[in-house]
Amino acid sequence: MNVSRRHFPERTPGKQRGAIVVLVTIALLTIVIMGAMALESGHLLLSKTRLQNAVDAAALSAAVSLDDGNNHAAARQSAVTTLTTVLGASDFSQLSGDIDLASASYSQNQVTAQLVIEFSLQPDPFTVTTDVDAKYARVRVDDVELATYLGKAINMDKFTSASAVAGPSTPLVNCSLNVLPMMVCEGDTPGEPFGYPQGNIMAMKISSKQDSPIGPGNFQLIRLGDNSGAADIRAAMAGEDSGNNYCFGGDDGISTEPGNNVGPVATGMNTRLGQWHGGTVNSTDHPRDKDICVGEELEINDDDEIVFSSDGALVDGTAATPSLYRYSDYTDNYVDNTIDGGSLYQNSCAATGDNWDSDGGANRREFAIVVGDCDGQSNGQNNDIPFKGFACFYLMQEVIQKGNLAYVLGEFVEDCTGTGVATDDTTVTDGPYTIVLYRDPDNKDS
Repeated sequence: MNVSRRHFPERTPGKQRGAIVVLVTIALLTIVIMGAMALESGHLLLSKTRLQNAVDAAALSAAVSLDDGNNHAAARQSAVTTLTTVLGASDFSQLSGDIDLASASYSQNQVTAQLVIEFSLQPDPFTVTTDVDAKYARVRVDDVELATYLGKAINMDKFTSASAVAGPSTPLVNCSLNVLPMMVCEGDTPGEPFGYPQGNIMAMKISSKQDSPIGPGNFQLIRLGDNSGAADIRAAMAGEDSGNNYCFGGDDGISTEPGNNVGPVATGMNTRLGQWHGGTVNSTDHPRDKDICVGEELEINDDDEIVFSSDGALVDGTAATPSLYRYSDYTDNYVDNTIDGGSLYQNSCAATGDNWDSDGGANRREFAIVVGDCDGQSNGQNNDIPFKGFACFYLMQEVIQKGNLAYVLGEFVEDCTGTGVATDDTTVTDGPYTIVLYRDPDNKDS
């Protein structure tokens, strides 16, 4: 029987080697292209992130400048200065050579060929305007050409851009411990926190009369939590609620507490200086401060001026007066200088130890009071007075009572409002705020 056999042509080794070379070449080219893409993409992402950080800083700088009362031109200049400083850092060296900030024009939105700085009355939608009240700034850097490496082999060009919007946040909800049930109205000194000269001696006044004026320098009692009435006011002034966290801001205003509480204010606060009068306050529940040193005694004259009780001379609240026990003396007394070979107490009042008690309450003469916007408000009971922040105060001496008036003498130490948390209610416009970054509604990558 005959069997038919099919014969296939044999491939020579040379032809096989040629096919393998082609496959290897294609594979190597693919690897090079993929490697180039990976390298260039990584570099592009890193450069874009750095550019975004620089633009964020510039936008915040412009917004802070506007918040300080500067005009749009000054805000643009502040943004450019910040951008120049950031790009001058070593990590930004590759970007700095590709962004031209020379010959900047601060009078127009197109500051340079690559840099645009615009303003809006709101962050979203960002509607460009020249309105002087526009407090939201957008900084945009366009068409930044980046260096290419392996991408040169495939004629790759890389460009990146970035933008950022910054401006005031919605009002902050702020919380604080050691808050007294006191609200002081904003002062009227320009450029000072809450309008009160920082570090000056001041007297806050409260009246038992319902028709007394409300305004700068006067304070009203407020309702903290469920507290109400003279007994609760006295206890709060003595510090019983110091550990509670009270929050204000957003759509939660300040509610004042009416009534004749001049006596409870003095009785409660004076426990901090080691004075306990009446059966409702005592040294166990309301301890004195560790330091109850008081300098030369002060008084209030008939014109509501602070004077020395010895001769009636006016007190200059801004000048250094060795006979008075100021906040700087008080804080020094809490510093243990024995480490440096000094004495424990740095002022003459406490050097004898008579006015220092290690078992006393620490920093009881420091406390926070609430600051409100009293415009259009009258004395008596008010609800939802706009909250402006917390002011930290130092009590210099015992509360002065003159008839139906009480005066709290001390120093406004600082604005201790803190950062707080921005409310979600965009309809609320009054209250403490901070400068924040917003997503640029016209750039999803911001």
